[in-house]
Amino acid sequence: AGLGLTANTFAPGASTADTWNLFYLTDSNATGTDAAWRNVGTDYIFGANGQLSPAITTTTISSLTVNGINLGNITLDHGSQGITQFADSNGVAKVTDINQDGFAAGELVGITVSEEGRVVASYTNGRAVDLAEISLASFNGDGGLQKTDGGAFRSTPASGAPILGSLGSVVGSALEGSNTDIADEFTKLIVTQQAYAANTRIISTADEMIQEALNMIR
Repeated sequence: AGLGLTANTFAPGASTADTWNLFYLTDSNATGTDAAWRNVGTDYIFGANGQLSPAITTTTISSLTVNGINLGNITLDHGSQGITQFADSNGVAKVTDINQDGFAAGELVGITVSEEGRVVASYTNGRAVDLAEISLASFNGDGGLQKTDGGAFRSTPASGAPILGSLGSVVGSALEGSNTDIADEFTKLIVTQQAYAANTRIISTADEMIQEALNMIR
């Protein structure tokens, strides 16, 4: 059965002792005006020092009945020190400090990408939360990757399974520049242009020779 102590209420300014009554749950299915709790009938009066006055070491509940079952007389043993209003049986009050270890509500102010590839959300309360992670992978058969939309690739049996590991780092908030050597490419362009011009002259010379041969036959 459930037990509970309740304080008596008095009019403001009334001079009276700190008196409590002991109740137990007699009918857990009570509804409406039916009595769910029963007063044991013993007053627990506490003095200014938090000790019972007079002291009560035992309390007997006569004919304790729970949900229609009579359990007879039950005696509660409060021990040699009895009941006090303090956690310590000697009436010594203890103070417990409460420290906040949480964070106030915050709003999203930015998203960054760390060198480890983690997508980090920053909030106005100073919190930074990892939202996702970009993994770097290599393949034994790069040529076997299947190209998909958006410049992405998908692994295939020909490419093999992705190999995850220390393959480099991710640079956030950066735009990848071209890896083309402009000077080298211009040199190749000039060489190609000269080769094209030379081939054009060869074709022109061959055409002139053919025309001369045809004129000689005529």
